[in-house]
Order: sequence, then C-alpha cells, then structure tokens
Amino acid sequence: MKRSCEQSQLLFHFTRKHWTVTASIPTVSRMPTIQLLYQAAFNIPATRILVVNAHADPLLARLKVAVEKLDLWQHFKPEFDAIKNMGLTVSPELPAPDYSYDLILLLPAKNKLQTLSWMALAMQRLNNHGKLLIACANDHGAKSYESALQKLAGNISSNSKSKCRLFSARKTDTLNNGLLTEWIDAGQSREIESSGLSSQAGLFSWDRADTGSLLLLEQLPKLSGIGMDLCSGYGLLSNRILADSPDVQTMHMVEADFLAIECARTNTAAWQEKVQLHWADATNNELPTQLDWIVCNPPFHSGQTRNVDLGQAIARCACKSLKKGGTLFLVANRQLPYEHVLQSELHHCQTLIQANGFKVIKGIR
Repeated sequence: MKRSCEQSQLLFHFTRKHWTVTASIPTVSRMPTIQLLYQAAFNIPATRILVVNAHADPLLARLKVAVEKLDLWQHFKPEFDAIKNMGLTVSPELPAPDYSYDLILLLPAKNKLQTLSWMALAMQRLNNHGKLLIACANDHGAKSYESALQKLAGNISSNSKSKCRLFSARKTDTLNNGLLTEWIDAGQSREIESSGLSSQAGLFSWDRADTGSLLLLEQLPKLSGIGMDLCSGYGLLSNRILADSPDVQTMHMVEADFLAIECARTNTAAWQEKVQLHWADATNNELPTQLDWIVCNPPFHSGQTRNVDLGQAIARCACKSLKKGGTLFLVANRQLPYEHVLQSELHHCQTLIQANGFKVIKGIR
C-alpha cells in the first residue's frame, strides 16, 4: 500500500465544498483532472460506459443516471470505499473481456507500464468504433500517454484544458493488435527473477526488493505467535518471515491495493493455513488487534505528492493493534519524523539501525 489512504477522501471533500453537483463547468479557473474526464463524458453519446481507475466525485453520480449502464473499476481501497459511500457500485476487478462498451474513461496510474496495460485492456473491451477517453495532467506525463495511444489506436483527437490533456481514440481496423497484446502482458503479474516472487507493474518496488524492507528484515529476530504485516504490498516481508520463523501461528497481511493482495496470495501460498489477507485501508478500516508483533513499511506519498501525515497515521494505527507488551518493527526514510508518534503511543521505542538512507525503529506497547 504505497498510495495515499487519504487521497480519495481529500478529493471528494474538496469537490463537495467547491463544486456543484451538475454537469456544467464549475466557476473556478482549474478543474481537477478527474472532473475534466467525467465532464467530457456527458458530451459523448454512449449507453454503456466503463470507468477505469474511477474516483469519487459528484459528477460520477450524475453520469450514472444519464446512461443505461455504468461500470466502475477501482483497485485501491480508500478510493473504492469513497465511491461506495456515494451509493454507487464499484468492483476491484475489471469486467471480463467478452463484455463490451461504447465508451471507456481512463485516468492514468502513477506507473507507465500499468497505464499502458490499462489502455490496451480498455481498447480490448470497446465495441467496434467505441471510444477510449483519457484525461491526464500535463506534469504527469500527458504528452507521453497521448503519443502512446496514437501508436496503439492509429487515430486520435486531443485538446488541452486546465493544464491537462483530454485525448481519445476509437477502436477501428487501425488498432495495433500486436502492441495491444504486448502492453497487456507487460502489466500482468509475473515472477520477478531477483526475488522469485510474483509482482506486477504499479506495485511498490514491484520489480526489486526495496532497500528499506531488506534493512528491516536484517533487524528482525525469529518471530512467533500472531502478527501483522501492515502495508504488506505483494508480500516480500511476509514471505521471508514465514520462511524464517516457523513458530508464527497467524500472519495478518493488510494491504490497500487489490492487485498487490492477489500477488501476495501467490507469494504466501505455501503457508496459506497461517495467512489471513485483508484488503483494507489501514487508516480507516478495522484492523486486527491484540497482536504479538507488527512489521510495517508505511507509504508516505499521496499519489504524486509526498504526504508524511499518511505514514504517521498508519504508525498510530499499528500501535493500537498491538497487545500490551507487543512489538512494532517499523522502517522509514531516515529523515521522516516517526519517533514522536511512536513515543506518544508506546511504552518504549528505540532506533535499531540507520543505514542507506533508512532507519528501523523498534517499539514496545
């Protein structure tokens, strides 16, 4: 879970405060990218629409009323929950390729390989002459994604607005099916040679073991009893702990990215009787409690933006999940301020090591 646990809520509250629930242009100078995307959809004739990487916004509710069928896909739990809280139906899994759409809306991911895969999957699910519409901020790679769609579809229309680009393509005979297959395959889960674990583009440190996690693993003793890997990602920490600590009775794995959960399921299959997977928002959903120990490599970004508060909020939740005498092992970038949070929540804490730009902190409740 390396994206924001608060991103969706912040966006939704912002729109509720400053925008009216209509399809008209808001009376401010710059619309958020997702609103530009939803706004444009009202001007495209369609009865069946799919939104890839859907985000909560009042315009989404109006779009639901305006079309015959609206399918929403979101793999990130905080954003998924924000959409559900609007009373809309949303799925963490894409619809099967045999169901087609007149229009597909797509908001790019942070990872380019992941976004290209989504583009190809979207094209695969369009009716003949159906349209794929993408909105992207200029400083998040809009020009690059526009060029990529041109290569894939062979036809494109584009315009700029509010420091963003809106670009679209129809599914025609010019579709590059070889490139479509290549991009879909590149975005699927696969075994990573360096770790031997299943991962996929878009997950945190997806193609290599990150330095912080490796440093944390070096500091861990043999563990036993009931524990939790909080923000577990594709399961690097859990896999190593379960292999090295046979006395672990239960391993709770908590992760906000549904795609990471599916990789983690594969990576811990050898210990499936011990593992409990939780697709959850660490700061807003209920977590296991009365734990003997927790390992945690918390995120500190909200999408493209650094957000130290997010990591601190997750650390507080971790402390509350421990039983009295339970132990927390947390790794973080060396300069990030976690000590005061842990000192306020725990009976004792100490820095075990600082190396390679990271620190490992041990705390006891």
